[in-house]
Amino acid sequence: MKINQLRLKNFRGFENISIDFQPHFNILIGDNGTGKTAVLESLSIAAASFFLGIDGINSRDIQHDDIRVVNYENHIEPQFPVQVECWAQMAGEKLAWLRERKGINNKTTVVNSKNIKQKAQQLQEQVRAGKNRNLPVIAYYSAERHWMNGKETGLVAKSSRIKGYDNGLNPTSNNRFFTQWFKGRELVALQQGKTPAELETVRKAVSCCISECQKLYFDLNEDALMMAFKDGRILPFKLLSDGVRNRLAMVADIAWRCTILNPHLGTRATSDTDGVVLIDEIDLHFHPAWQQKIILDLKTTFPNIQFIATTHSPLILSTVADNVITLKDNQAYRTNHTYGRDVNNILKLAMGTTERLQPIQDTLDNYLTLIEEGKGQSEEALALRKTLETHLGIEDPELVRADVLINFVE
Repeated sequence: MKINQLRLKNFRGFENISIDFQPHFNILIGDNGTGKTAVLESLSIAAASFFLGIDGINSRDIQHDDIRVVNYENHIEPQFPVQVECWAQMAGEKLAWLRERKGINNKTTVVNSKNIKQKAQQLQEQVRAGKNRNLPVIAYYSAERHWMNGKETGLVAKSSRIKGYDNGLNPTSNNRFFTQWFKGRELVALQQGKTPAELETVRKAVSCCISECQKLYFDLNEDALMMAFKDGRILPFKLLSDGVRNRLAMVADIAWRCTILNPHLGTRATSDTDGVVLIDEIDLHFHPAWQQKIILDLKTTFPNIQFIATTHSPLILSTVADNVITLKDNQAYRTNHTYGRDVNNILKLAMGTTERLQPIQDTLDNYLTLIEEGKGQSEEALALRKTLETHLGIEDPELVRADVLINFVE
């Protein structure tokens, strides 16, 4: 499954918007409140329409909070219809469907989602018949993901391939599912005397995305998921830093779902499984060095999955060669040429911010103006220089350039 286009009408802050997506990596940027999370929420509703044809897995409906409201002088009115329309490609077939809520007391319609529902039903029937048909991974990781143990509420049998869809669109996420799976695979390894291929596949995915990781395993004595670091440390999952835990859990969760959904692919499950993964604030808790690697790591580990993510990080944007979408004034715009760019240029040109705090920039501009006027050694200029050196240090590139300019002018 790959989503090609999304159209929203009266969804949250959007009166009407259409967004095109690329098949690999898509990044949404924009100021706070421009609707980045709203787009991901609508995409989760669109992608979850697949679950209309899957037994025991809940789809997502248009909620009351998703309804756009208009503020008039003396009253607020909800706007209808609320629509989430999607065009996608699945198993070589082009599909389009619409989820709609026509009124405050109406439920979300399914009548215009028959094609995606039927496609899911066909795949489910083939899986139940024992056929090796690939199932798409569908998952959503929100900015509120905390990766703590939660209740297992799914209705799907634990051994079913459909188990790979359980809790996939729960924005807060928990790690109970893949933790229990790890435990089960470790027991199988002990019983059979060899590591199951699917367990090795998940471990490999984690190692590819977390260079510090020596091994991920379930300690049966501690009854806990553990991570062994290359520097010799061993820590349980719950004691990992937020950044390590977030990255580990997200990668392991995606890989786990790939292996459950498509066990017939063996060690190729992570590389051959397609689908849609939504990530809000992909840089959440990440050190800058990790921000520069996360997109390449995900693309390398899961080359057939379509990722749609949000970020506020210029470092993330400097690694995106696919599709950067800027949300502004309730519309979507393609932002080009961020790949490989200097972070300061991205901050200024793509994110609309200044390279420095405005008071410092003003002081620097005034200082450089005095130099250009031949007043670089004046009392005013020297006072500005002292202020700048206090904040920036003497090795700041602009101050070094100022010294060259002073010598040139003189």
